[in-house]
Amino acid sequence: MSKMVEINWQPDDRTLRQFGWIALGGFLLVALLAWNEWLVFSMGLGAARTTVAYAFAGLGILSAFFSLVAPGANKPIFLGLTLLSYPIGFVLSYVIMGFLFFGLITPIGLLFRLLGKDPLNRSFDRGASTYWSDPRPRRGKESYFRQF
Repeated sequence: MSKMVEINWQPDDRTLRQFGWIALGGFLLVALLAWNEWLVFSMGLGAARTTVAYAFAGLGILSAFFSLVAPGANKPIFLGLTLLSYPIGFVLSYVIMGFLFFGLITPIGLLFRLLGKDPLNRSFDRGASTYWSDPRPRRGKESYFRQF
């Protein structure tokens, strides 16, 4: 399994306290979306609109209250949301890395091949006893004072 996305199974009180305050804002935002039937809730909740909005707002307020009184009470909410978002993060991290590789690195490599450039000097020479290349000579201390 990859370590690109890792689940924190034993969050400390500081993490749970921070989560509680962030959850307050997040759940209130989701409650606002449900109340106005925007974005995800645009399919129309009908009579359940107020119930869903109050449930999300209540969950946010409860989470903030737990942050003040007993941060450990936020652990089930924290782990539940973490487990819910883990598959999304797992898939998206690999999709983003794939886009970066195939959308950025691969075209640069193809362009270098078309132009005949080889920045690593990867050529095979049967007669060469070594492929070692000497480093550039060291600069003197004076060169640091003459930067331009």
